[in-house]
Amino acid sequence: MSLPDDLSPEQDLIKGLTSTKNCHYIESVFDLSEDRVEKLKRIKPKALGIRCRRTDCDKALHCFDAVKVKPKFPKGKCQECGKELVKWDEAWLRDIRDTDQKFAFFETEWIRHFFFHVPITNRIRKYAQTHGLEELGRILEKQLRNKKMLRYIPALDSTQTKMLDGTIVHWARHAVACCCRRCMSYWHNIPLEQELTDADINYFRALVLKFISKRIPELSL
Repeated sequence: MSLPDDLSPEQDLIKGLTSTKNCHYIESVFDLSEDRVEKLKRIKPKALGIRCRRTDCDKALHCFDAVKVKPKFPKGKCQECGKELVKWDEAWLRDIRDTDQKFAFFETEWIRHFFFHVPITNRIRKYAQTHGLEELGRILEKQLRNKKMLRYIPALDSTQTKMLDGTIVHWARHAVACCCRRCMSYWHNIPLEQELTDADINYFRALVLKFISKRIPELSL
């Protein structure tokens, strides 16, 4: 359902609070337009349905986060339906010469698929073009060297990376699973107790720039 033109996002949010899913809940990324992305960016992601553990297994969109104390299924399987779709030994390889397979693995998870397909708006494109790939890479490095990312801080984890209201760097981080330490743990095999290394950060920089080049081809490497 699209956002009525005569309502602000805040007004529409209040109107929708009485239902389980408010009237701007995102059913599918393919329902979004550039305009709607910009209208919804000020609303909390959870109210929009944008969250890490969301699944839609019937549409092949899963969640493999088994970092919880008592996961529903063994590590590596979808925590909703139990399917094992990712070849983790391949996903964990630090090889970016051909990222197509790695990106295909990411897209099996609901939250990553969302950011692989959310419409690129003028705001997002302009930010990317203004900075260029090299500067975007430096921006990413600065974010990853923040103490909230270098080390796992349970109370802060999963809050480090903006969503719709972010930049292409934030979107890329969600897409390639370097948005928080928990995602890094199961997608990139980086232990929670380990501080990020220069090698980790350089690898994520390469992945993020590959993703940005994919979503905004005029910035191709």
